[in-house]
Amino acid sequence: MNAPRQGLFASLLIISFALHTFLLVIATTHQLNENRANQGQLMTSQLVTDSLSELEPANTVSLALLVNRYATNPSVASIRILDGANQVLATGGLSKTRDGEVFVRDALQNEKKVGTIEITLIKPSIGEILRTQWLAILFSFFIHGLLWLGYRAIARPSRTEYLARINNESRLKHEIQALTQALEQEKHNAALTIAQAQQQFQNKNKAKEIKPVILDDCSVALNIQYYDPKQLLDSVNQTVSVPYFNLCQIFLNKSIELAVQHYKLNRSDITTVQQFSAQGATITLSADMPNAVPCLVMISSVFQLLSEVLYKRYREEKRFVLQTRSAISSSVEAMQLSAVQAAERLVHQLSAKESAVHLNNELLKDISEHYDLVSLPNPTNVLTRHAFMVNGMDSSTAELAQSLRTEILKGKQSKAS
Repeated sequence: MNAPRQGLFASLLIISFALHTFLLVIATTHQLNENRANQGQLMTSQLVTDSLSELEPANTVSLALLVNRYATNPSVASIRILDGANQVLATGGLSKTRDGEVFVRDALQNEKKVGTIEITLIKPSIGEILRTQWLAILFSFFIHGLLWLGYRAIARPSRTEYLARINNESRLKHEIQALTQALEQEKHNAALTIAQAQQQFQNKNKAKEIKPVILDDCSVALNIQYYDPKQLLDSVNQTVSVPYFNLCQIFLNKSIELAVQHYKLNRSDITTVQQFSAQGATITLSADMPNAVPCLVMISSVFQLLSEVLYKRYREEKRFVLQTRSAISSSVEAMQLSAVQAAERLVHQLSAKESAVHLNNELLKDISEHYDLVSLPNPTNVLTRHAFMVNGMDSSTAELAQSLRTEILKGKQSKAS
């Protein structure tokens, strides 16, 4: 059981250690500069005092001995003594080629310049500073190592938390496996239903053209679309997309069954205009039916919850999955749009996991007490100007949606078993 975000914390510790070392070098350099300035001023003053008696007249032998004595200081790079005409009288130093800071002072006797003293003190490099501060750097590294070990020990999840996470992941995995197993049975049943419907259609009408579904002007449509800004649907083949569409259709069918039972409607009242495909799915319900709009909104809410469960699990398993969005609309006379056309156009104004409704005031009253509706941002036409986004729901409605979602998942798992 590893602590969460160990890599990020390790990166922060590395940055902290590098910053601490940098500040240590800066502080040491500043301290050395101050010490070197004080030492340079003191040595030049003392050398002027010691050499003043030997400059007038110039005694090069004594000056050379004096320079050699001062040059034994390890911080001295070079020393030069010049006469009043800037002629070199004596030089010395163990590191004349080293760069450093030069300190110059004139030697005055009776207010007359009799010579000049130049002392160059060694300016240590970054490498030399690091060598002198190796103990502090090592101690800092040790402290950061202790912080790393302490984080791993403290932030590591407890056994109870770890087991709870494993159990939750296992439960979700079993739910998806159960749904996948049930998909095969649903596909078989769907194939039989389609075959029977085709046979009945051939017996009644030998024409090859299939008449479109005629929708009542008083109907209300629910359109569910995939949110696919990266056009992933165009990049997957049918062996991947078709089973995924079928699984979404199972979710939608089960959501419809439970919702119509709760609102005391019949399954036959729901008209399936389009089953799930790359263009989504569409169903309609007559607005004259009691609780028609609350039923459609509940179907949309339950399906969105199921879709989110599927999205999280498939993302963890690196499988193809998309988030969904939904819209409910009645017909729009001003734009000459049927309910289906209005819902399809409205859903394209939404992002992932969002839902919107476009209804007249009478139908809005049926859901306004249980759902939080806000105006659609940036309206561009009559449809979007009178549309509302579903921003939330009250506790009783939320509990109902969660219970229907749980019942569908448990039902699928029991059926697969």
